[in-house]
Amino acid sequence: MGGPGTDDPGRVTWGKVWLRDLVATAFHVEPENVSGPRWTGMNGAQLYALTATMPRDTNRHDFELKLQKFLIEQFKLKLHREPKLFPAYDLVVAPGGAKLKASADQSDPTGPNAPYLLSDTTIDADRFPVIRPGHGMVSSYSAHLGGRRQTFQQYTMSEYAKYLIGGVTPEGSPTHYVVDKTGLKSRYDFKLKFEPGGDPIKLGPAVQAALGVPDASEPDSGLPNIFKALEPQLGLKLVKAKDIPMDTIVIDSAEMIPVGN
Repeated sequence: MGGPGTDDPGRVTWGKVWLRDLVATAFHVEPENVSGPRWTGMNGAQLYALTATMPRDTNRHDFELKLQKFLIEQFKLKLHREPKLFPAYDLVVAPGGAKLKASADQSDPTGPNAPYLLSDTTIDADRFPVIRPGHGMVSSYSAHLGGRRQTFQQYTMSEYAKYLIGGVTPEGSPTHYVVDKTGLKSRYDFKLKFEPGGDPIKLGPAVQAALGVPDASEPDSGLPNIFKALEPQLGLKLVKAKDIPMDTIVIDSAEMIPVGN
């Protein structure tokens, strides 16, 4: 929360964050474009809490430079830049046509009286998250309850294409670039269920007890991956486009315990 360009420009706070994401912020790349030792990213258990203060008129560029210096000093960080080719996709309407419901409210949610998404949610009869009226989305996951289930409200296809960045491709690599080529200009309310790729999620003891499941293992939900789920459920497709070169950051080495601790 906070930082340059927000309502609290003089303070930025991370409650729980991986080193990979701090590096991505400091060097202005997507988190998926940072690689390094396993513990630095989302497959690692090492998380950090960080609060930084700065003059309220600090711009984004200067903030990033200060964060770079901090990470290099505190974590004894060594890294290098490396250009790589990444898979790109176009989001298009499937041959059968889109299966999307236009939102009742087509106003721009970025305006001064924009509706906002509240954090409290419930689950409907079809096990999808229920959210309050307004622009936003909620995603839940449990194979015991039916894989990944997502509820979107007042989303444009351009916004949805950006959301799809970072998903797992059929080849097992992250989707780094998605362009909206649907030609659809409205805002839509829609839901999607699928089985995400990557490592299976383990349930904690409290969640196990709440769900009434026997153990922490996550069985296969039987749902298709997102590439196969889009067409029958939303009438959309992700079509492979030409790979694009993107700048990446490679963490060569870093100390797990910062100098200040």
